[in-house]
Amino acid sequence: LFIFLVVELRVFPERQLGFQCNDPALSHPFTGDTISWKLLLATTLILPLVVMLLVERKYNNDKSGKSNQAMCWFKEYLFGVLLNLIVVQSLKVLVGSPRPHFFDTCSPKEALTCEGTEYVPRYTCTKAHWISQSDKSFPSGHTSLAVHTGIFLAYYLYRRTTSPSNKILLLQAVMLISAALCSVSRMWDHRHHWWDVLAGATIAVPVLLYTIYSLCDNFECKMAATDCPSKVDSEVMDAPLASPKET
Repeated sequence: LFIFLVVELRVFPERQLGFQCNDPALSHPFTGDTISWKLLLATTLILPLVVMLLVERKYNNDKSGKSNQAMCWFKEYLFGVLLNLIVVQSLKVLVGSPRPHFFDTCSPKEALTCEGTEYVPRYTCTKAHWISQSDKSFPSGHTSLAVHTGIFLAYYLYRRTTSPSNKILLLQAVMLISAALCSVSRMWDHRHHWWDVLAGATIAVPVLLYTIYSLCDNFECKMAATDCPSKVDSEVMDAPLASPKET
């Protein structure tokens, strides 16, 4: 969490990748987001919890109202989301890649005097309000979170529903298609280049695999939430202690 806050608060100096004069790839108008950050984060945080609570109650005999199993996995899922965000936001700062609407939202003063396809390594935005919207193209955070959430839920349903019905299969398809549409919308909106979207999806895959197979034990944990603490917390707490066999 500390690393994420440091990145978001711009504690460290940010890198500028530079631009080529009159680059058509950076000359698109800024039109906003089809899928806003607020909507994406709400979906990322709320939908998995709702799905897991309902599935554990209906398919896995969790009728006590405590929903211990679902909460156990949701906690690990949130850690995976945070890890995803840290990687993506750190790369945005380290790379400093101009967005497709760079000239519109940054309006660098150097672009007024450069000619042809001259490369400009350093620039100063004249639209200070839009600086944060101009040079954080690589990688796509929307794509990374959408792919992480969509595949996580689709695989969770595959693992935790017995004899999946057509409704479950349809729900899995909707989640995967929604993740794909969210990713493609970043190019429709000219908020990212295609390689930014590809990079965002690529980052999501190893983080997702770590979340599913290491943190969530491939959704095979059978313990109550009170007996199933976060693996990250457990490793920190247990590291200095000797195992029973060693004592």
